[in-house]
Parts: sequence; structure tokens; C-alpha cells
Amino acid sequence: MKTITMDLTNALAEAVGANGIDAGELTTTLANISDYYTRLLAKPFAFMTLPETKFQFDEMLALADKAAAMDIKNLVILGIGGSSLGTQTIFEALLHPLHNMEERFRNGKPRYFILDNIDPHKMAAIVETVIPDIDRTFLVVISKSGETPETISQFMLFNELMRRSAGYQQRIVLITDKEKGLLNRIAEKEGYPTLNLPDGVGGRFSVLTPVGLFPSALMGLDIKRLSAGAAGMAAHTVRYDGEENMAFVLAAILYLMDKAGKKIHVVMPYCERLAGFADWFRQLEAESLGKKGLGPTPTRSMGVTDQHSQLQLYVEGPKDKCVILFYSATQEVPIPASFDYLEDVQYLANKDMKSLFHAEFQGTRLSLTEAGTPNISLLLDEVSDYNLGALFYLFEMVTAIMGHLLSVNAFDQPGVEQGKIYTKAMMGKKGLEKEKEHTETLLLRRTKTIVF
Repeated sequence: MKTITMDLTNALAEAVGANGIDAGELTTTLANISDYYTRLLAKPFAFMTLPETKFQFDEMLALADKAAAMDIKNLVILGIGGSSLGTQTIFEALLHPLHNMEERFRNGKPRYFILDNIDPHKMAAIVETVIPDIDRTFLVVISKSGETPETISQFMLFNELMRRSAGYQQRIVLITDKEKGLLNRIAEKEGYPTLNLPDGVGGRFSVLTPVGLFPSALMGLDIKRLSAGAAGMAAHTVRYDGEENMAFVLAAILYLMDKAGKKIHVVMPYCERLAGFADWFRQLEAESLGKKGLGPTPTRSMGVTDQHSQLQLYVEGPKDKCVILFYSATQEVPIPASFDYLEDVQYLANKDMKSLFHAEFQGTRLSLTEAGTPNISLLLDEVSDYNLGALFYLFEMVTAIMGHLLSVNAFDQPGVEQGKIYTKAMMGKKGLEKEKEHTETLLLRRTKTIVF
């Protein structure tokens, strides 16, 4: 079995001095977490049960089998936030990095377009791209309530485009709440197949539900292995305690870093296939924990690229950061001898990119540690469906535990709602007339601008 190894050495005071975690404080926090987790097992959060229940696996696989017989060229996914980031993460990690660019990399699977923004320029470009093959386009619409203005507006557009082709009803699948919401009303009226979110599972915790797994099944990925990886990490979390439990230790360190004023959590993958995971975690941590004036600020950097844009800040800037590094590299790309008249490049001759990549990763770890910047490394023997499922579950569990430690509800997002109300009011939604008047008053306030 290929593994995930977490190295916490450089987060401890022994390695980075006063900026690191004190061993006694870590032990106390782990005892708190252990006690909390024991109580939690009696009434687990809904996301914790997903690896065991395999919610709607039969329905997903049946719909994916039907789609496989349709000669689909374009897969269009409408969703935002938790409705899209998990799928983006899975596709970037497990599909060929040039999947959309050339047919030979797709193994008979469709191109994919994940519309997580309504920027008109991009929307127009994607419409222009898929229209010539609208009869070979498969649409997945993801919204728990069906009222997300970004997603429903996109659906209104694509629904009318899809109507131009025969049999379009079977090429549209809606993923939504089991009973409530606008998408259920649309499905009943239009005859579209539906899949659901399990009760109690919100968007940012939904990657291991049909939200993330059904699009993956459409692309021929092994959703059973993704779920098995999550189940493996769930079993690890139950089986081990204290310093042997990866979720407990990671949650404790991130919490203690936050408590000590290191409130910026930099996720820095040395593996481009995990760039999407960093974006997925950014939403998970920010939206779950940013409440009551509390919560860390997650950011993303990319190794090795951001060694040349951000590392200066992490090494010599304010000590308000903890860096979470990911590393995985299995492909060997030889570096041939060349430019034999340049002595300064001969140290690279007849080496390989994998060795250089690893040296860059180790160099960053060493420079951070010597500068007193705490850092944690997660090393993956390979980026696989199993390991990716394990990572999803690990970081969801870490986030839930941190919610307990910070005394915040990790499963709501009240700060998001007001902006949604203002948007709907400005667009003229019935019942929000007072809110519209209020927004117009706010927008008429005197402004100070500079025009070029």
C-alpha cells in the first residue's frame, strides 16, 4: 500500500525555537482532542459516515454507465465553492495534466469545463466552445438549495442551449437536496435525473458525495477507491490516539499555531497535481473557522514556482505563518549533458528533474526551518485515488476538530449570506424590495475615486 507520511519535526520548538510548538502544550491539546473525539464517535458528524455508507453509489454508477454509451464530447459542470472545488481537485490530481488539450490524453473521455464563476468573458468563451457539439454535451448542475444565483443563472443559459438537441433530458443531471429546493421542482417538471446530498453534509464537506464523485465517475475514475482511501483514514483516526493519530496531531499543531499568532496557514504543494487540493482546503478552513473574529487565514503557494515570489516573505517576513508542504514525485525526466562549454551548469548534467525537484523541496524546508518559520510536510508515495480520498477525510476531520478547539460551529457560514441577499435584491428578486432600497441607499453614498 502506498502511504502518506506526515513530518512534524519542523513545527516543534526543538527545530524552530520560540516559533515552534512546546511539547507539553502539544500533549495537553492532544488529550483534549482525544476526549472530544471519543464523545464525537457516539454522534458523528454526517461527513464522517460517508466512507461507510457509500451514499448513492449504485445510482451514480448507473447514470455514469448510461453516459458512457452516449459518445459525450463535453462535460459541463455548474457549481461554485464546495460544489466545484472538490471535483476540480480530483480532476487535476488524477487526470492527465493536458487532458483537455489533446484527445490522445483523454482515453475516450470528454473534455471538462467547470464553471465556478460567472465572469461574462469566460462564460461566452465556453458557450462558444461547446455549442458546435451541444448534442454531445453532458450537463451536471450542483446546488443544494438551487437558489445560488451564479449556478441557477448558468443553468438557465445552458438549459436553453441543451434544448436544441434531441434527447437532452438524459444528458442533464441535477445534484441537490433530497426534497427541498428549486432544482427538485425543475427536475420534476423537466424530467431530469437527480442525485442528492446526504442530510447534514454541507457543500465544503461534500466532495465524497455525488457532488465530487459523480463527475469523477463520468470521467472513468474509480470512486470506490477514493471512498476506500477516506475509509482507511477514518479507520486510522479511530485506531490511533495521541501522537500516533495524524488528524489529532495536525489539528493540534494548526490550532496551537493560530493561538500563538501564526494565523496564516500557507499550503505549498510540491506537486502540481495537488494545486487544486490547496484551493479546496482554502475554502474548507476559511469558511468553516472564520467566525467570531477568530480563525486562521489559509493561502496557497506553489512549489517550486513560488520560491521565486513568496519564499522571501516566508523566510524573512513576519513570523505569523505556518507552512504546510506537500511533496510527491514519481516521474523521472533525465537532464542530458548540454552546453559543455559552461562549467556552471555541469552539476545538472546526467541528473534528472525528479532529483532536482526533491532538492528544491528539501532546500525550502531547510531554509524555512533555519529562519524559524514552522513547517509541516506531508509526503505522498504517489498521488492516487486512494491517497486523495484519505487526504480529503484527513483535512475534513482536522477542520472539525479545530472548530471544537476554537469553539466555533465549523458547519455554518453566516458571513456569506448577507452578500447573497444583496445580490438577489439588486437583481430584483420578489420579496426583497426593502433590501433593494437599502442597497441602493448604500450605493449612493459619497465615494472617493481616482480615474485614469
